[in-house]
Amino acid sequence: MLLPVDVDVITDLPSEYPDEFIEFCSKNSLHPPSITTGNGKALSVMLKYKDVYWDRNACDKFCNKFNILTKDSIQLFNKHSQWGIQTNSGKERGRLYIVYPYLLSNKHKMRLNFKFNGDDKEKDIEIDNIKSTIKADYIDVENSLWQLGHKNPASTDNSTNNLVLQPPIQAKYRDNFIFIDTLTKIPVPHKLDAMIKKKEVELTPEQIIAYKEVFDKLLASASASA
Repeated sequence: MLLPVDVDVITDLPSEYPDEFIEFCSKNSLHPPSITTGNGKALSVMLKYKDVYWDRNACDKFCNKFNILTKDSIQLFNKHSQWGIQTNSGKERGRLYIVYPYLLSNKHKMRLNFKFNGDDKEKDIEIDNIKSTIKADYIDVENSLWQLGHKNPASTDNSTNNLVLQPPIQAKYRDNFIFIDTLTKIPVPHKLDAMIKKKEVELTPEQIIAYKEVFDKLLASASASA
């Protein structure tokens, strides 16, 4: 079990990443941030002190101690999975560390293994199909055929805040989606449930927890104002 980092024991910053880490990055074509940047300095101490975890207070204290300018210190510590190294970010709320022995992050694996199921010609055909659909459904539709529709089909709000311009194609989405703007939409509960059952949408356990927290707050707020 990891213990929280003691920033007081960190007297100076590493000038180089560990050899083992450099070798791992080279082998997997990873490009970590420069060690002289804020992200690099944060990464360097996470790698050096690999038997501890970092929380927001430790991140703040570290940046203050070494005069690292940032609007949000924790951002220097929790984004490293994006360039390829596996961290625990999103798995243990409020605790950050680099997984050791080193592993590739899921995001890097997806980029590394992504291949279009076809050659470049098939890819271009598919792109052209997408473009032609957008053109036919949105661009070529006469302005007179566009209508104002409700953003949220379940809302009784008839003000302009709940209205959005929509072409005829949007009628097929009616009652199934809440519109953020003309093109951006999210499924209503029964539609989301159906999409999940059909595996049209798949959520990670971390995302499910995050969604639950968001809606728990909304429910509490709605109950308090009722």
